Amino acid sequence: MINSKKLFYLIDLARKCNKCAMLHFQNLSINQVKYKNDNSPFTQADLEVNKIAVNGIKKLFPKVKIVSEEFKRSQKFFQNNNIFWLIDPIDGTKEFINKKPNFTVNFALIKNNSPIFGIISQPYTGNIWYNFKGKAWKLEKEQDFECSQLIQCNKIDYNNVKILSSSNHRSIELEKWISVVNPISDQDIGSSIKFCYLAEGKVDFYPRTSSTMEWDIAAGHSILKAAGGNVISHSGIEMRYGKEHFKNKNFLACGLTNNLPCKFILNLNNTYNEKYEIDLNLGVKALNQKELIAFPTETVYGIGAIGNSKKAIKSVYSAKDRPLNNPLIAHTFNKSEAEKFVEFTNIAHKLTNKFWPGPLTIILQTKKNNISKILSQGKSSLGIRVPSHPVALDLLERVKIPILAPSANKSGGVSPTTARHVYDDFGPKLHGDGWKLSRIIDYGSCEIGIESTVVDCRGENPILLRHGYITTEMIFDVLKTKVLDLKSNVEMISPGLLKSHYSPNANVYLNQTSNMKNSGWLIFGNIPKSLQKKQNLFNLSPNKNLIQASYLLFSGLRYLDTCGVENIQVMPIPNKGVGIAINDRLKRASYKKELIN
Repeated sequence: MINSKKLFYLIDLARKCNKCAMLHFQNLSINQVKYKNDNSPFTQADLEVNKIAVNGIKKLFPKVKIVSEEFKRSQKFFQNNNIFWLIDPIDGTKEFINKKPNFTVNFALIKNNSPIFGIISQPYTGNIWYNFKGKAWKLEKEQDFECSQLIQCNKIDYNNVKILSSSNHRSIELEKWISVVNPISDQDIGSSIKFCYLAEGKVDFYPRTSSTMEWDIAAGHSILKAAGGNVISHSGIEMRYGKEHFKNKNFLACGLTNNLPCKFILNLNNTYNEKYEIDLNLGVKALNQKELIAFPTETVYGIGAIGNSKKAIKSVYSAKDRPLNNPLIAHTFNKSEAEKFVEFTNIAHKLTNKFWPGPLTIILQTKKNNISKILSQGKSSLGIRVPSHPVALDLLERVKIPILAPSANKSGGVSPTTARHVYDDFGPKLHGDGWKLSRIIDYGSCEIGIESTVVDCRGENPILLRHGYITTEMIFDVLKTKVLDLKSNVEMISPGLLKSHYSPNANVYLNQTSNMKNSGWLIFGNIPKSLQKKQNLFNLSPNKNLIQASYLLFSGLRYLDTCGVENIQVMPIPNKGVGIAINDRLKRASYKKELIN
């Protein structure tokens, strides 16, 4: 979407924003500072720079929606748009007010919840950073475009870590993170300039343990990613955009690294402590004793068995009452481990380089070795993935054997996204004929909330077997080749293919508009007037945000089941983006009703 001509225009637009910002900066008095409802400061510079930026981008991209910190009306038009702009006219307003130079102007273009273009300009110096054609660049004051300098992250030396943070956003969690990492330097700096320093290789990490908004970080994320780094969420996945209210949770921005230590993410959440070590050590012990454990991933909680034991694998089927023809997914702690057990194809390399660690399972030909044979249960193919959740990765690395782990619920039922859900399904005894769930490792709720996308990568074209957060459009963007649909008579080579699945006790009815007797409702958006006095409602997202709906889907189904309703009615949910995966789960959840009829 960004060609050379448009890039020239955007750089010129950023320079116009710089000039406007500097005029206000040079003449600013404390009397000109005002405050929003959330107590955050703003000045006339925010409003005027915003007007220049919004009008300029509208002219260049008239059909693309714009979300800006200072243009709140634009947010009302935002409903799960595939492509949109995020604008922060003055990032680092406190720096601006205090006459410090590190305030910036930020533009970012988002596609499929990921930043594909970013530009950061620093009015005080006139410097501009941007990404273009897969690389990151810096352009100094008044330089012609041809003078842009290529910038790259340094590969992180974990014995000499350099970080930066902001004195305006210190917290107990941040102080603990710093004490664990023990950096050789910690630079105090405000605004999105931090991402530019990371992209230039000046520092290694920017940890954030206090709230930010998406427009604060999106442009920096895009530039940093092009320079070889990334921004990782609190559950280990790459930061997503278009979330509810555009709010971010804790994150870690980092330079170039092939093996980010799990403790670096865990400490963002203040979970790396004595209890954690006990949980993990007991979990490893249980797995080695051929017992089962439940643990969190970024998608759902899994119930895991060590992958070199037929006895342990059999106990998973017993615990879940799972059909023996329904295969299990193997989990490893990195791609190199996965390559020991399956034959990677060209498309598998491309997809895993992009989406691992993360919510993607690939189906590949099984290699001929003893562990592969046990993992695949003698089949010629195996589903495998590298989860991103730091607890799951830490567990896998300690065990050093792949863990076979389906969702930690009874077969055909609603998947679990909290440890409480797991206990509800398997407790209170946590054991039965031929199985023992030795430990449930509880580390909060799962960020994505639905199972991983499954793609058959054995051929030249990818075949989508199970919809998830990684969508068809995202896969196509990586491979630039057609993503094939699943044939109805396909062999059972992946979980999630059963027609009846994810089912609560109640009957599920989709795309509902009128009320039934003895029913509860899954709401999406505003509650209709006809339902406002009704009990047993669960709103997946009042603002019709599909990311939030994905996160809450299984909790909503479980909640309505506890209400004792006979039927669960589901309002229409857009069948686009992650909404396709949500509707897939609901369709399979409703299949029991079709059988009854």
